[in-house]
Amino acid sequence: MITTELKKIIFILILFLPAKVLCQQFPFMEGYSVNPFSLSPAFAGIHNSKTLFMDYRSDWTGLEGGPRTYQLTYSDKFRKHVGLGVRFIYDKTDIFKHTLILGTYTYEVKIAKEHIVNLGFSAGFYRNSIDLGKYYNDPGYVQDMVLVYSMEKSKVLLATDFGVLYRFRQLETGIYFSNVMFGTAKYRNTKLTYKPLKNYLLHASYLYEINDKWSAKPTIVLRGGQNMPFQFEVSPTITWNSKFWGTVLYRTGGILGVGFGGELYDMIILNYSKNLNTNAFINQLGSNQISLGIKIFNLVKNKKNQGV
Repeated sequence: MITTELKKIIFILILFLPAKVLCQQFPFMEGYSVNPFSLSPAFAGIHNSKTLFMDYRSDWTGLEGGPRTYQLTYSDKFRKHVGLGVRFIYDKTDIFKHTLILGTYTYEVKIAKEHIVNLGFSAGFYRNSIDLGKYYNDPGYVQDMVLVYSMEKSKVLLATDFGVLYRFRQLETGIYFSNVMFGTAKYRNTKLTYKPLKNYLLHASYLYEINDKWSAKPTIVLRGGQNMPFQFEVSPTITWNSKFWGTVLYRTGGILGVGFGGELYDMIILNYSKNLNTNAFINQLGSNQISLGIKIFNLVKNKKNQGV
């Protein structure tokens, strides 16, 4: 639990770090074996297209004010070589709030027999806000108008992501660059500025068809970026009958995780993931994520059939 003294320290750091606001960057989502579009924009329209995914993730379990993330994604295949998608992300970490809306365009290029490259580009808008008045909101004590009026919102920034995906038979590998912002977030009533740090992600997976019922798909992810530690992650997924699956995960930093899910009635996809930090106290600094996918056109088709 974050104490009052610690909150004051955080507040002082926010005000006096040299004109820069430092806080957690946009979190990554798990469950990408089910919704790989959340891993890279280059996956738009490839797997589970025409499916609306809704994700909720909580990080730093056990700490008051830990990150909470909400995400909506949808992608579809248009024509033969084009994929389109949209992502909405809202993230809140204590006094910090981030909102990101991105539209995605993906183009598929066949470079040789069974060798395919997908180029994905996203563009949209980003804004953050800082609730400075959450802790210091007494006008008789604080003379700074920013603190009196509590919420300080940044101006809207143009945001872009870019991903490249290479596919050969059951192999999928690629690179993804995120948080590519144009300019720095500035605020109306204070000299604070903020700019999300640029990140990159390398990923690779291979689908093994064990038999007509069972399959295995190991995935490797490497993360890094500006002023952030390098991370290595491996997460094999076992699937039965293309309907139910289970995942185990290891990430550097002592992170262990499990996940499981399934598809119901050819319309609803459910997935749950849980991480534990083995370097911290039990139930501290872990994470939970639940994902719900709705195959919109299957749902509409089923309702029409029931009405006949």
